[in-house]
Amino acid sequence: MNANVEELRTRLERYNSFLAQDPGNTSLSNEVADVHLRLGHFEEARTVLRSALTSHPTHPALLSTMASVAMAAGNPAEAIKILQGLIQAGQDHPVNRFNLSYALLYARQFDEARAILQSVVDDPRIPEAPVLYARLLHHLGELGEAIERLGVFVTQHPNHAEALGVLSLLHLDAMNTEGARAAAEITMAANPDDLPALVTLGSLALETQDEKTSSDYFMRAIEHHPQSGRAWSGLGLATMLKLDIKTAIEQLQQAVTFMPNHIGTWHALAWCQLLANDIEGAKQSFEKSMDIDRSFGETHGGLAVIAVMQNRQVDAEQAIKRALRLNPSSYAGQFAQSLLLQKSNPEQAKQIIQKMFARPLAGKNEPFEQTLKQALQRMPHLRSYKPPAK
Repeated sequence: MNANVEELRTRLERYNSFLAQDPGNTSLSNEVADVHLRLGHFEEARTVLRSALTSHPTHPALLSTMASVAMAAGNPAEAIKILQGLIQAGQDHPVNRFNLSYALLYARQFDEARAILQSVVDDPRIPEAPVLYARLLHHLGELGEAIERLGVFVTQHPNHAEALGVLSLLHLDAMNTEGARAAAEITMAANPDDLPALVTLGSLALETQDEKTSSDYFMRAIEHHPQSGRAWSGLGLATMLKLDIKTAIEQLQQAVTFMPNHIGTWHALAWCQLLANDIEGAKQSFEKSMDIDRSFGETHGGLAVIAVMQNRQVDAEQAIKRALRLNPSSYAGQFAQSLLLQKSNPEQAKQIIQKMFARPLAGKNEPFEQTLKQALQRMPHLRSYKPPAK
């Protein structure tokens, strides 16, 4: 048994005995709930807190711990409600503001999170604030400012593993391979289970088509962070490289469950579904991409490929025009155009896509020198993606 877990269980037993003798002691109730939280006993923590809050419904410490339990249990909306209530009730101190911004970030309310976090990001009482702010800027697509701010922080705290892990992922998405690898390796030396570092190193291995190394990193990430959409997405792409399309589809479906607004993962899923001859599933995945951003040329190109495979020539031609107007170098748009020029029937189109997955086509109408695998890996939207402002 882990020594720390054993210590926590011993502490829990001791506190429970004290609480049994003094059941109205809110400090003891909070301590018991906190230990349950550290052990991952979320329902037990809720039970203790609810009992204490029955008699003390506005107790700040109990409510703050309840918000922490809600976050740990994957319910940021509940945490937001509690923390907003605390702040409105006069408990407007930096820790509550930081925790509220953290919950807002995980609820994908990025602008609201930024407004709150900006008020405490430079507060020395909240040393974690600059790292959270960099994460927030990353979600907002402001990589330059995030790297600059976090770079200053890392200079001041050169052994801060969490900050270096976040910095590695920022460098990855900014296409700075050397910076990404260097920061990730330093992080891994301090914390081999750090999620951003694992995703960074897995992604770098993926780009060199080292599916074994890539899979190892992503599987380790999922083992310790099972709700990481980005780790599931990377694992799905690594599995795709092994040509295990059925498993890749399952992994990519997990990815979009946890990361529903990541357009690149929907595209990877759609192409894998095409390879599995699930044309309707692929169509639905491309349509999900369309819901995220109607101005993305690759999505129109993907739908054009679907139209060709379904012998809908007019729809295909229109979708190709939209794809190439939005992005003249659209891979999917050009591929759909090539299929249409060859006047492929559905079965021929399926064979062409499968052939293209492993190697470039040799037909005179086929302009591609890279494979579908390479195209999917190198598309920038498989890294970070920020939909246009609405």
